[in-house]
Amino acid sequence: MQNSMDQTMEADSYKDLCLLLVEDDEIMQISLVDRLRIESIPVRAVSDTASARKELEKGDIDLVVTDIRLPDGTGIELFTDISNNYPGIPVILMTAYGDISDAVATVKAGALDYLTKPFDINEFIKKVVHQLSCISDIQLTANNPDTDNDYFKPGSGCLGKSNAMRKIERLVARLRESDSSVLLTGESGVGKEVVANLIHNNSLRSQGPMVSVNCAALPATLIESELFGHEKGAFTGATQQRKGRFEQAQGGTIFLDEIAEVSSDIQVKLLRVLQEREFERVGGSVSIPLDVRVIAATQANLDVVIEKNEFRSDLYWRLNVINIDIPPLRQRREDIVYLARQFVSQLGRCKKGGIKGLSKEAELSLQSMSFPGNVRELKNVIERAVALCDGPWISQSDLSITDSNAHTHDTTTLKETIEEAERKSITRALAENKGKINQTADSLGISRKNLWEKMKRYEIDK
Repeated sequence: MQNSMDQTMEADSYKDLCLLLVEDDEIMQISLVDRLRIESIPVRAVSDTASARKELEKGDIDLVVTDIRLPDGTGIELFTDISNNYPGIPVILMTAYGDISDAVATVKAGALDYLTKPFDINEFIKKVVHQLSCISDIQLTANNPDTDNDYFKPGSGCLGKSNAMRKIERLVARLRESDSSVLLTGESGVGKEVVANLIHNNSLRSQGPMVSVNCAALPATLIESELFGHEKGAFTGATQQRKGRFEQAQGGTIFLDEIAEVSSDIQVKLLRVLQEREFERVGGSVSIPLDVRVIAATQANLDVVIEKNEFRSDLYWRLNVINIDIPPLRQRREDIVYLARQFVSQLGRCKKGGIKGLSKEAELSLQSMSFPGNVRELKNVIERAVALCDGPWISQSDLSITDSNAHTHDTTTLKETIEEAERKSITRALAENKGKINQTADSLGISRKNLWEKMKRYEIDK
């Protein structure tokens, strides 16, 4: 009886996950799919790499199990594609005896595991269940309101549910054992510091310190001392030795925010630190070995800044070993309500009586906003709404939408302007008609089918 209950609980834990099986042997494919479904494991099956790539493009695959020999390529080639385009998705290889050496090499390159045909189907299920359970545990940790939402493992979805943010999440997962420098780019408020923290928390340095430095906030006269520290008597007022931010971050990670704002002389010193992996305190003569992972961020277009000779190209290439460009919120609208619900859950717990969530009208209104301040602005809107809300549900009026954030963000083409206006009209009409499709379509003067197509195109959630 207990085993049955455990299996039911286990099945429930990964019911929202999806396994992609790539197997061209029809009998083998049917056998594995049948057994997976008996175990209540969601599965989609294809027989070639082309079909597998189409499934991966949908953005909802959590685990891939693939044969090595396929009609239009190999499972190893598919693994390489996944590593490059969908980093973080685990891959289990199925191989004949003669291909074991290839499978072992692929596992060393990052594949999760391999099974040699013919294999015991119970062993197959055991490996699959173990991996899906790990992913499920990660999601439970990320979605538990009593845990730190900055804690990150592959599959948590803490950055958003859009394909763009899931891709970043998977890339972060791939960086776990790397010490390479990372450059985060994107507009103000998109979440560069959040991503930096996720990289640190997911790395082998997670037990070490995470030190953040806002380079734009430090006076030019103090930034060298702040970064590298100083010796007693190094300058007027230096009455004692002081460790700088790099030294404080030893064994961990340093996050240099707004790196484009540092002066040319500090750029030279940073370049030397990154090249030599050592530094000296201001006024000192002893070289201190550096054991720090460097993550930098900027909202500036560094290509333009370099063209103006305001930023060193050699420093840029030292920092830009791994580049993660975070798209603005207006380009991933499916994340707006998703993140808003998370913020309500976090902030609502602090309010007496608690808050159950956002009304449908409030969610539709949020989807119509442009959020030039990106996720930071969205969080501010929700924080204000939580403070103003008198009932258990946040209403549209609680959002205090102003003309500035209700208007769409400036776009660069006529097509984008028209699409933004159409999206806004649809979301407003849905709000006015309380999400009723027939009434909304009538009010807009279009067919129900046309409305559904536009909602899908603009990623508007009914």
